[in-house]
Amino acid sequence: MRQTYASVRAASYYLVAGIPLDRELERLRRLDVFAAGPLAERRPELRVRRTRRRPNRLGFAVPTEHRLSVTAYPEIGPGDVLETLLHELVHLHVGRAPEAHAWHGPTFKRTLALAMREAYGVEIPTPRNTLHGVYAEAIGQRLADLEPTTGLEPVTPSLRMKCSTN
Repeated sequence: MRQTYASVRAASYYLVAGIPLDRELERLRRLDVFAAGPLAERRPELRVRRTRRRPNRLGFAVPTEHRLSVTAYPEIGPGDVLETLLHELVHLHVGRAPEAHAWHGPTFKRTLALAMREAYGVEIPTPRNTLHGVYAEAIGQRLADLEPTTGLEPVTPSLRMKCSTN
């Protein structure tokens, strides 16, 4: 049996902005919004690229190969990396939709909004574009608002969300 990248990577490979992306990916792929798609059936391959400065492309997905990549750079924050990871997972779920703007059209935007609400409790008006940052800012603000109220330092923001709702 062929070894996958995930089976040989050190845990530190997936740690970006304090977020263990491999564990967050596992949590996210089990969201209800992804229940009827390929993410529920099998784990996608996750690669982390590291650069010295903010790249033009923060991540990408290849639905035909069931893989995604997230780019880490020195000033990336938790909201940035969580938005990018979920954005790319939505691409794997939706694929190329048979509509105008096949990659970032209405189906993608609607699914991303549902996923953001379910994963991080973020509800904002659907952005007109899919430029990075709108959800990242909302996730970052939500994390900042919740942190002092729990008195805990959970490992991932998703755990902070769970702590705040209990």
